Amino acid sequence: MFHKASGQYHYMRGMKEICGDIRERFDRMDQAREQSLALSRRITRNSGDAIKAIHRGEWDQARKLTGEAREIILQINDMLKDFPDIYYSGYVGNAQTEYAEVSILSAVLQGRQIPSPDELQVDYAAYLNGVGDCIGELRRHILNLIRTGRPEAGEKYLDMMDELYTELMSFDYPDAITHGLRKKTDVARSLIERTWGDLTSALQVKELKEAMGDFERKIK
Repeated sequence: MFHKASGQYHYMRGMKEICGDIRERFDRMDQAREQSLALSRRITRNSGDAIKAIHRGEWDQARKLTGEAREIILQINDMLKDFPDIYYSGYVGNAQTEYAEVSILSAVLQGRQIPSPDELQVDYAAYLNGVGDCIGELRRHILNLIRTGRPEAGEKYLDMMDELYTELMSFDYPDAITHGLRKKTDVARSLIERTWGDLTSALQVKELKEAMGDFERKIK
């Protein structure tokens, strides 16, 4: 009886130690999840504000916000290096997508080389989704150019939209790998078609106005 009880005691003690180790890891995971969730929201907010600053031409503010977002990206990556389940749970990737979007947009509009996902320290699927979102922001930039009477300056950005879309089309993988990229690619195609129509109309209107202006000057 003593040996049986003793064996049971040792068995239960071993189980308590095992559960204690698991509980300790879960506590650290939960803490990392809470912290990374709050930080991811900051990345999303900073990236959104940086995009607004870019469209307003406030480049210093955009660089400041993007730089802060990058620091948080690196902080999260370090925080979750031992917790891949949390890292790939979704919200971190969504924040990385926002950061990739503003980084790519900034590079395109300033004529710089587009940064790679490794340079940005973001997941590949998040990066590609950021490329898809950037196409929408390039349309917004072209519409701003049309509104300010400079449609001809938008042609090169339409070409860039088409180039980015073509590259995205080459990733024919399941959503489990690309995390919704197919849907964003379809949206991008629609945006390019609408932008092409808007830009073509704006260029034709401008050419007509210039021709009428030349005609009036000749008459006078």
